[in-house]
Amino acid sequence: MPKRPKQNSDHAHRHNTPTIDNEAISKHLEALLTLAIFAQQKYYKQLGCRDIIFN
Repeated sequence: MPKRPKQNSDHAHRHNTPTIDNEAISKHLEALLTLAIFAQQKYYKQLGCRDIIFN
């Protein structure tokens, strides 16, 4: 019986596990992203582009 060729690990299915929900980190990220989103909206408005709300 022929041997099976070795599998390439790059083609293996990876299992993503969720990270631990850290409230301090999520609040900090939300504050940073909110400021960036509002700054981008202001820039678009100055250029005369339509206003886009990012979720």
